[in-house]
Amino acid sequence: MTEADIDRLADRAEEGLDLSTWTPRRGRPSLDASTGAHSPRIAVRVPPSLHRRVTVRAAQEGRSISEVVRDLLERYATESAPATPSVPGRRR
Repeated sequence: MTEADIDRLADRAEEGLDLSTWTPRRGRPSLDASTGAHSPRIAVRVPPSLHRRVTVRAAQEGRSISEVVRDLLERYATESAPATPSVPGRRR
């Protein structure tokens, strides 16, 4: 970046913003195309080694981590529940 670039950017910043022409942008599109409803977010914590392995594999497959997790959650939600009772002491 040259001095001229910095001066031009500083001049532009000092002019201020004309908020009369500003319009809010839409966020990310809904994952539910039929309703267009808000798509809830799920945050999880994972060990760094798992994050690295998942990131590498997803990149190799040309997928995002979000896409991988959505696929895994969909499979989990649609598979039959196990016939065995839950493990004692395990949070549900």
